[in-house]
Amino acid sequence: MNYRSLRMIAALVSVFLAPAARPQTGAPESKPKLSFFPLEPIPADSTSSSPAPPAKPTPIRAGHTSVSFLHEKKFLLLSAAVYGSALADMHQTLDVRNNSWWHETDPLAKPLVRLPTPAYYATGLAMATGVNWLSWKMARSHRWHKLAPLPQILSVTGNLYGFHSNRF
Repeated sequence: MNYRSLRMIAALVSVFLAPAARPQTGAPESKPKLSFFPLEPIPADSTSSSPAPPAKPTPIRAGHTSVSFLHEKKFLLLSAAVYGSALADMHQTLDVRNNSWWHETDPLAKPLVRLPTPAYYATGLAMATGVNWLSWKMARSHRWHKLAPLPQILSVTGNLYGFHSNRF
């Protein structure tokens, strides 16, 4: 049996078993409770004949991770930086876009540069809002919360580069 058929079988098995898989609904315990003996031994001098009542299981609560005030403050500071750098870049681009020597090299911004001024500002601010929303959602994700500032930092960096490249 070759590797190609093994990969095909593994893919088919995963396709058929994927609907039976269930996501984890709560955080795992930090220290697992392992016991080699399922019942605790009863002391020899004990006179009570009734065993202790069973412990009640704690319910698993699924919900948003709490975001501290420091993280919210950092998010608001980066949001202001995203909007400020986007507005500075758009303003500088609008100042120089009618010059004969100027051309847009950014493939993302190239179709937007020739829009009328209000539409250009609206699309630029909509993109900045999208970056902030993405960062907000990442901050509340269990998996991506550590990388949440990254979209905002990349946006600020790109807009500052665009601002400085238009200032000759």
